Amino acid sequence: MSLLERFSRVLTVCERFMNGVAVIMMFLIMIIVVMDVMLRYFFNSPLAWSYELISLYLMVGLFFFTLSDALRENVHVSVDLLHKYMPLRLRHAADMLGYGCASLVFAAIVYVSVQRTYVSFIDHDVIAGSIPWPTWLSNIAVPIGAGLMLLRMLHRFVGHTLSLIADRSVIELPPVSGSEGAN
Repeated sequence: MSLLERFSRVLTVCERFMNGVAVIMMFLIMIIVVMDVMLRYFFNSPLAWSYELISLYLMVGLFFFTLSDALRENVHVSVDLLHKYMPLRLRHAADMLGYGCASLVFAAIVYVSVQRTYVSFIDHDVIAGSIPWPTWLSNIAVPIGAGLMLLRMLHRFVGHTLSLIADRSVIELPPVSGSEGAN
């Protein structure tokens, strides 16, 4: 097993774990919303904290914790109009360039979000409201999720680069839409 495959397996375990956390978050959102609606309409006593908890913590985690696994499964929206007509080397080159550029953007996102999370933790920042929710708990989902996404993109960048160098597919190319039934 190559180093690239081992790295992908370890990354997949992390992605699946974070997906499990996101599933729990989704379940909590459903339970809290149902409870809030029942309490609001049957007892005229809604949960005062539900909106902040859901919008500031659970939805943020739900989004960022599933990013990387969605990339691994190739379920992100992609524009592949020309891929069907490209030779394999050119597809690897196009994907290498795309993942390289996207990796730079996500590296910046991780860097800035780590700084922001650290500052909000050190300064004990809280959200103004009925409950003083700590902001770092909401912020920390961004570097975790974006960091996993960055690692997955770097994995793909290296894989496509090696595919170009070796002149064979070292890493699998994503499927081209509309070609599921084609030979």
